[in-house]
Amino acid sequence: MPTTLHFVALLCYTLTVGVVVVPLLRLREVHQSIAVPLSLTGTAVAVHFIALLAYARAVGTLPLAGFAPALSSLGFLLGLLTLAVEWITRESAIAVVVGPLVLLVMVVALASGFGPAPSVPVQGGSWFVLHVAASLLGLALMAVAFAAAALYLLQHRELKQRKFGAAFHFLPPLEQLDRLNHLALVVGFPVLTLGLILAARYVGDFSNAGGEKAAHLGWGLLSWVVLGAIAAARIRGGLSGRKAALASILGFAAVAAAYLVLAALAGGGSRFI
Repeated sequence: MPTTLHFVALLCYTLTVGVVVVPLLRLREVHQSIAVPLSLTGTAVAVHFIALLAYARAVGTLPLAGFAPALSSLGFLLGLLTLAVEWITRESAIAVVVGPLVLLVMVVALASGFGPAPSVPVQGGSWFVLHVAASLLGLALMAVAFAAAALYLLQHRELKQRKFGAAFHFLPPLEQLDRLNHLALVVGFPVLTLGLILAARYVGDFSNAGGEKAAHLGWGLLSWVVLGAIAAARIRGGLSGRKAALASILGFAAVAAAYLVLAALAGGGSRFI
C-alpha cells in the first residue's frame, strides 16, 4: 500500500511538471492561471503526505531512517516548499526546476525499494527526529535557492538578449527571484546547522564503520560550509543578483557532486543519506 501511494504521488508530480512546462514549449506568450498548477501541486503533496503516513503506520516508525524513506521525505519537503512558493508568489515557475528534482528523488527512492524499517536509536527520541528533519529541510531549502538562481539566470538571459517571448512572460521578475534565493539561503543555513550539530551524535548509531560515519559528517560539514559562505555573503550585502545566482548553482553542484562521490565510497549510497 505505501509503495502504491508513492507511485500515485510520482504520477501527480509528473503531471504537475508537465502542465507547468507547457508554456515554455510554445513560441508565443501563454496566459496560464496559477489555479491549475497550484491545485496539481497541492494534490501531489497531499497524496505524498498520505503515502508517508501509510508507510509510518505499516512499519511503525517515521519515514526518516533508511535510504528510500528519507529520500521520500526529502521529496515531500521539496514539494511542500514548491507549493508554499507558488501560493505566496502566485507564480508556478519554481516547479520547472524543483519539480524534476522531486521526480528524480522519488524515482530513486522507489527503485531502491521500501524494505523493512531499519533500526533507529530509540534512546534519542524526539532529538533524533529533529536531527533528520532539520537536515532534510536544510537540503530542501538549498534546492529552492538553487531553483531560484537557475530561474534568475534564465530571466537575466532573456532580458539581456531582449527576448520578450513566452519564457520572459512566464518567469517571475528578477527582484522576486533574488529575494527568494536570499530567503532560502538565510533560513536554510541555521536549519542545516541544527541538523549538523545533532548529526555528530546520531550518525554513529546508523554506521557500523568509522569511514561511513566520517563520510556522513564530512558531507554534512561541506554542505554547511558552502551554504554558510553563500548565506553570509548575502547577509553582508556583498553577493546579490547574477553573482549570487551563480554562487548558489555552483554551491549546489559541489554539494551534489560530493554526495555522489562519498556515497559511492560508502558502498553505493544505499545507506548513505
